[in-house]
Amino acid sequence: MDKISCIVLNYNDARTTCGLVEELLGINCLDSVVVVDNCSTDDSWVQLSGLARPDGRVSLIRAEQNGGYGWGNQIGVDWAVDRLGADYVIVANPDIHVSEECILRVKEALDRTERCALASALVESPEGKPLFSYWMLLPLWKDLLDTGLVTRRLFARWLNVPRERLKQGGLSGCRLVDAVPGSFFMLRPDRFPEGEIHKVFDKRIFLYYEEKVLGQKLKAMGLTAVLALDCSYVHAHSVSIDKSVKNIGDKQRLLHESKLYYYREYLHAGPVKTAAARVFLGLVLAEVRFLTGVCGMRW
Repeated sequence: MDKISCIVLNYNDARTTCGLVEELLGINCLDSVVVVDNCSTDDSWVQLSGLARPDGRVSLIRAEQNGGYGWGNQIGVDWAVDRLGADYVIVANPDIHVSEECILRVKEALDRTERCALASALVESPEGKPLFSYWMLLPLWKDLLDTGLVTRRLFARWLNVPRERLKQGGLSGCRLVDAVPGSFFMLRPDRFPEGEIHKVFDKRIFLYYEEKVLGQKLKAMGLTAVLALDCSYVHAHSVSIDKSVKNIGDKQRLLHESKLYYYREYLHAGPVKTAAARVFLGLVLAEVRFLTGVCGMRW
């Protein structure tokens, strides 16, 4: 029987994490749950300790430092693969809800799609509203346009690929994509080149853009990702992130830092392109400050 392990990363949000773990323990196809506490500054570790089970189905790991999303999740992936012998590894945010049917459908899409190492499903809000579920990797200038609050709307037609135009996956109802949200996805370790499963995440990124970095890594390895369009999970967007970064301006600055790193390291942008991108992102940050500080907008 295939072993499926689910990684849940916690930072100062033990209540949400414990709630998800209790849900996951009711899913029969999951062999184990690995909870990584990302060096929380509150009493999370004490609360998480109550998740321990005599059967060892829940593993609890406390990181020595808060290195961010990628750092903490990589600890969990390594544990699931090396210690638990997981055949499939799910990475899940604490603020999601997912069914056994969805997990099994995502696994089937992953198994049935050639050269596929990652799979996910559509995303919905708690109110049932469809949320953004995939990306196609863009060149630097298009990626910048996709950053601006105004430009992403003006040029949406040229920045997004409609679902109906995505390439067919290995199953009917599944499509090939370049990247999916980091809130929920499944990895198949045996499809990665030797040792690469231990480098899924770039630990030099604290938060944001991990999904596109992973997409670039898959592309470099000749692998792909698949999205199941006939199942979905619920994501209470930003609930977990808000525990770490509350201010919208701070979030935007952190996003821009990750973007610039992505442009340099993965799109191989030189000094001139990087400087131009920095100027554009400065304008976007001013735009965000005006819309939130002056106009009182929230999103």
